[in-house]
Amino acid sequence: MFKKIAASVLAVCLIAVSFTQTAKAAASGEKLEEKTAQIISKEVKSNDSTKKKLKKLFTYLQKDYDYGRKVGFEAYSGWEKDYAMKMFEDKKGSCYHYAAAYAFLAKKATGLRVRIGVGQTNGFSGKLQKHAWTEVKLSGKWYILDPNMDKYAADSSGKYCLKKRDSLKNTYNQFKDTNYYNAAF
Repeated sequence: MFKKIAASVLAVCLIAVSFTQTAKAAASGEKLEEKTAQIISKEVKSNDSTKKKLKKLFTYLQKDYDYGRKVGFEAYSGWEKDYAMKMFEDKKGSCYHYAAAYAFLAKKATGLRVRIGVGQTNGFSGKLQKHAWTEVKLSGKWYILDPNMDKYAADSSGKYCLKKRDSLKNTYNQFKDTNYYNAAF
């Protein structure tokens, strides 16, 4: 009898936790959508071309945000929304924050398929290190937009803005062991 009651209580607790997480994620998504819409209304014009919107938002993120190191990144359900909001709130963040923030700006401004790549790069020091970047599918091809790498890697101004994915495969370790997360509100 005690085991049945304990199992029932545990089931109710799990359902309550699941419901709370779902509600929290929904609220987070709404807040993120509002914030990205606010930024986009200030930074781009509705009649700008898709590429112009992407470039303006890329420049905005580089100009107005700084680097803040994040040690011990672990992906969890909804991490990309949390990291994007943290970036917008603190005006600084790691490559994961830059990638997430840019991904949601690009998605909201263009409606294109946008994803965050989490893998490795040798673009900063020549040695492989963990890194995150944004990719946008434009005219059937994936393009890399990496405002963090473009801002902080040596001699890189513009090198990581709207570049065909295949042209940067050596910089991103041939995309081995890369995980992708779609930007979706």
